[in-house]
Amino acid sequence: MKKCVFGPAEGITGELHGGVGTFRILIDKEIAGAKHFSLLVNVTNPGVDGDAHSHEVEHAFYILEGRGLIEMGGRTYQIGPGTAVYVPAKISHKLSCSGRRHLRYVVVYAPAGPEQELKKRGRNAFQKRTNL
Repeated sequence: MKKCVFGPAEGITGELHGGVGTFRILIDKEIAGAKHFSLLVNVTNPGVDGDAHSHEVEHAFYILEGRGLIEMGGRTYQIGPGTAVYVPAKISHKLSCSGRRHLRYVVVYAPAGPEQELKKRGRNAFQKRTNL
């Protein structure tokens, strides 16, 4: 059995959107042997207005710190600490950090997959959107 407990500084880290934040992959098949999901902790810097994009898999966000907006399905929702967001597969969504503090949130992809593209592309993971 692979390692099953991870601290906040562990995992694979890279830059979001060419440097406007970070992603940290803590659980996936390679790191922990997880077969059906992956778990990341992302941080988006204040004032960042993300790009609309979609994924082939469903995923969820759980907001730990900061405030922001998520646009999805033609609606805009305010998000903050304790907010959970479900994003169905293939639904366009856009995350923005509207506050003065960074936005820190957990991301779960099910099934796993989009995090592998982040690992491959690293610093330039969001330079060209291709349905992560």
